Amino acid sequence: MPKCVYCGTEIEVDGRIGRLEDCLKCGRYLHACIQCKLYDRGYHNDCRESQSVMVGDKEKANFCEFFDFGRDIECEEKAIEKAKNDLSTLFKK
Repeated sequence: MPKCVYCGTEIEVDGRIGRLEDCLKCGRYLHACIQCKLYDRGYHNDCRESQSVMVGDKEKANFCEFFDFGRDIECEEKAIEKAKNDLSTLFKK
């Protein structure tokens, strides 16, 4: 089950997330770039969808038609940790 990226609360998704829906625990917007599976700071506009419109504040609710709730923070953190470990192994003195 997808989780809120801010507080880790599991969010039951039945259909689409409404633009102004918020997390019941922390009150943050759920339909925001930072909560989307396509959010990626390594891409132009911080989004893997090349046709998405520019969103100024990635933490605010928006009208993006490509929004897909359920960014996996734990998986991202594991990938970052693995990359750091690989780099430290590669550049050991």
